[in-house]
Amino acid sequence: MKLFSTELKNPLILASGILGVTLASLRRVHTEGAGAVTTKSITISKRKGHKAPIFYSYSGSALNSVGLSNPGVDDFIRQISRERMDFPLIVSIFGNTIDEFIMLVEKLNPFDFLCFELNLSCPNVEDEFGKPVSYSPERTGIIVRETRGVSKKPIIAKLSPDAPSLVAVACAAEKSGADAICISNTLGQGMIIDVSTGTPVLSAKAGGLSGKSIFPLTVKNVYDVYSEVNVPIIGTGGVTDANDVIQLIMAGASFIGLGTAIYTEGISVFKKIDEEIRNFMQINKIDSIDELIGYSHRKNKKYFINPFSSSGHSIAVSEIIDIYEDTKSIVRNIYLKYRGNGKPKPGQFYMIWIPGVDQKPFSVSFFDGSVIGFSVKKRGEFSRKIFLLKKGDFIGLTGPLGSGFSCGISGKRFLLVGGGIGIAPLVFAAKKLAEMDREVLLFMGASGRSELSWTFEMLERSGLNDKIYIETCTEDGSHGLKGLLTDHLEQLLKKYQPDFSFLCGPEIFIEKSISILTGLGLKGEASVERMMKCGVGICGSCCIDDTGERVCVEGPVFPIDHLASLEEFGRYRRDESGSIVPIS
Repeated sequence: MKLFSTELKNPLILASGILGVTLASLRRVHTEGAGAVTTKSITISKRKGHKAPIFYSYSGSALNSVGLSNPGVDDFIRQISRERMDFPLIVSIFGNTIDEFIMLVEKLNPFDFLCFELNLSCPNVEDEFGKPVSYSPERTGIIVRETRGVSKKPIIAKLSPDAPSLVAVACAAEKSGADAICISNTLGQGMIIDVSTGTPVLSAKAGGLSGKSIFPLTVKNVYDVYSEVNVPIIGTGGVTDANDVIQLIMAGASFIGLGTAIYTEGISVFKKIDEEIRNFMQINKIDSIDELIGYSHRKNKKYFINPFSSSGHSIAVSEIIDIYEDTKSIVRNIYLKYRGNGKPKPGQFYMIWIPGVDQKPFSVSFFDGSVIGFSVKKRGEFSRKIFLLKKGDFIGLTGPLGSGFSCGISGKRFLLVGGGIGIAPLVFAAKKLAEMDREVLLFMGASGRSELSWTFEMLERSGLNDKIYIETCTEDGSHGLKGLLTDHLEQLLKKYQPDFSFLCGPEIFIEKSISILTGLGLKGEASVERMMKCGVGICGSCCIDDTGERVCVEGPVFPIDHLASLEEFGRYRRDESGSIVPIS
């Protein structure tokens, strides 16, 4: 792809400030895989910069306060005059005043390099107006316009993520003649204190923040600016892998700058990312990276196969490969090609995400290592959207989350009791227990036979029909026992005499079942359904008032004797706002 009139081997650029101004070191970075390289910022006079320590790393991020150390423009000219420029070089320049920027451009104009980068974004840069240049659209416009007027090469305006209105500054730079925008430099002024001495670790006390922690800000800034400018954007800030690169390109960047990643990942990071981008394009049959630039802004999107590994609570977008819908279209079993990292345990859940709609929690009802299944009851806007999905569509999964059933607990005989959609995680638990050679009785209930048809499909798919005992109960008597599950539970417990029980269903059902179990001196666990907005224990919407436990983290599976001790259990729940709603 081309940066101005120069063909680059890939969109990756060494960001300014890394590996100095020695052409040999910069050439090496290009040889090691960078599409182009940028010098440290060159000033009129040489600068020693700040005393050490000037760099401090932590958790994939860094603070630095180098102080723009460089040999000055005359020394740089002597070096560039002696060497043949056989790689794409961007020369970064920094001036304290407009006149200094102009002087630097005029001195460097005659030499053979790709373009200028105007460092307008260093926190210490102040022009004659006495304020940081890149905070002001007006001052940014003046410097770009004046240097554009004397430059014989393209100009990149490097902006600050701290600008109160970065979009306005970018638009001013473009209007004044910038040929590209670099977004952006290090963030703010941060500080780390050494607790052994109580002293800031950097000699300058504070420094600019870079690395992984600022990456989401870079994505948003690139996304926002892309909507308003027409010149190429170089996205820089927190990039460490190919996933980051693809995100920034989809946000609107045409080229990607790497800085701190050289420290955390090594110079080989360029080749590694280049290979992974090419693999992504090959898998998804993308002929040119241009097809991805600004993709996030398009209304009509397709889904891409994502080969990049996810971690933590990342969203793994997965393809629907099969669907079963019961005869009354009340419950749907959806099966997806599993692309997550962790293996779910029975009772755990995933946050299912439909882009642009919502995200909701669903327990796993099927898993065989390569396919994961969920059972969804139609009862709200989100579930209705799931019912509109078809094979080949994609949804996002975050998980596995929460606690699961204790399938490994001692005992030979297990009774699993579930009502309605609460049967779903118990089918998965029954599959796991059967694989462990446990004796399982699954007692499941619904209002009528038609509302159990989805369970029969799930049981057949799980291979459980001839491996476990199955009892059913329907309120209208159309299948199995007639009445509620709790009408027959005590008799079944006495007959079957389980070593342990798992429960899942409406809270009132669980509360009554617990009373029956504990009355007979039996142990068990129950899965609790509560409002979960985040699913990872941050929002607090699912906290239990008696204990402060988060159902999404400490639960959703709890020992039944613990639930029995809670005053709120079975009496009320909370809605999305946090207001108390009685359970009826």
